[in-house]
Amino acid sequence: MAVLVAILLAVLVAAAVLIGASVYAARKDERESPLATFRSGWTGRTNPDADQQAAAAAAAVEPVDLSLAQFLRETVDEGEAYLQVDDLAATLQRAKEKATGVLPGRRDR
Repeated sequence: MAVLVAILLAVLVAAAVLIGASVYAARKDERESPLATFRSGWTGRTNPDADQQAAAAAAAVEPVDLSLAQFLRETVDEGEAYLQVDDLAATLQRAKEKATGVLPGRRDR
């Protein structure tokens, strides 16, 4: 009996959240509300539109087996690195100076 009450309570809370989100979205702007989005998704189960069919076709494609070494060889980027060591060292030096400047009696420069 307690399980049924918990399930019923969870369903009621979910419905309240959906209705609350719908009201909030309607007030916020004129875009489609979450309730309308839910309804269009629910009807899309039986009559999918072109976007849903394209997404289903993309999801149905067989995955490609590829070793990590081969993947890294094929996707290597010879450009400039994202993180420069000199920039990182300068940032750490500034952080150290700020940290030691805050502590009383620890001004070693």
